[in-house]
Formats: sequence, structure tokens, C-alpha cells
Amino acid sequence: MSGDSTALSSSGPLASAIKDAQDGKLTVSFSDKVRVNADEFVYIERDCEAFKEEIRRLQRIAERISNRKNWGLGESTDGMISAATLVARFRGKAKIADPATDSNNNVYDILEQHYQIVDDIQNLHRTIAQKYVEQDQAFAARYNELKADWGVSQIGSPTQLGVTTPPAIGASK
Repeated sequence: MSGDSTALSSSGPLASAIKDAQDGKLTVSFSDKVRVNADEFVYIERDCEAFKEEIRRLQRIAERISNRKNWGLGESTDGMISAATLVARFRGKAKIADPATDSNNNVYDILEQHYQIVDDIQNLHRTIAQKYVEQDQAFAARYNELKADWGVSQIGSPTQLGVTTPPAIGASK
């Protein structure tokens, strides 16, 4: 599993927070009503991993759209310049197909930005959890127990609108 090692430095939006967490310098003020809970750290880790897998799945779809040869819109018919232009735009909106004309404002690249953000969130939580594991035996025992069998995330699972299947995302079994 890619989420098993301690986080390395990041160049993403949470890089400084991850570095502070690695160095033991990250501080957060909680009221006495907030408890640090191993369950939440494990389920955030699990759901981030599932979210990253779902993003990669969606990127493969965007890539297939961009690489599609025949669109059936008349793009291969002589004189149908507008059809070829339309297909080129569809391809470029899925993923850069022609670097000379396509921008990074496409599904594939935007999903990559989301992937990097989720990866940073996962690394930050993993690093914080590791610091708790090093300092608190009860937290460590519960964290390792849950991580050994963290169950299936509902991220990426088909759902029916208006229907919530317990447990909700992030909830324990």
C-alpha cells in the first residue's frame, strides 16, 4: 500500500504544514471537548487513498476520450473542417492532445491538481498520526489495529441519489 511510509516533503499547497508536522512543530489549539481519535486518522487515510484511486480512474477515462480515433462526427470527411475542429476541441478538453493549441484547462490536468491536494492532505494526516503513534501507546494500538483492516471506502462506489448506505464516508464499521 502506498500509504504505509512516513510522508516525504511535498511541494504542494500543504508543504509547509507537512514539514512542520515532520519536525514536530505543527500546533493546533483545541478546546477540551475535542478528542484526538485514531479512527478518524485511519479513515482519512483510507478515504484519501480511495479518492486518489478514483481520480486516477477518471483520468484514464479522460485519456481514452482524448485518444479516441473515430468520433463519428464527420471528422474524417474531406471538407468537414468544423467536424475536425470540434473533435480537436473535445480531445483537448479531455487531455492535452496538441500542445500547440490545447491548454492545461482540461479534465486530466485539473484532476491531477486534485490528486496532488488529496495526496498532501493524506501525507499531512499520516505524518500527524505517526507523531501520535510515537508518543501514545493507546493511540498506537488502536491506529495499528484499524489500519490492519480498514475496510472498504465508499468513495468510488456507485450510489443512488438520496440514498445513504451506512456507514457514511469516514465512519467506522
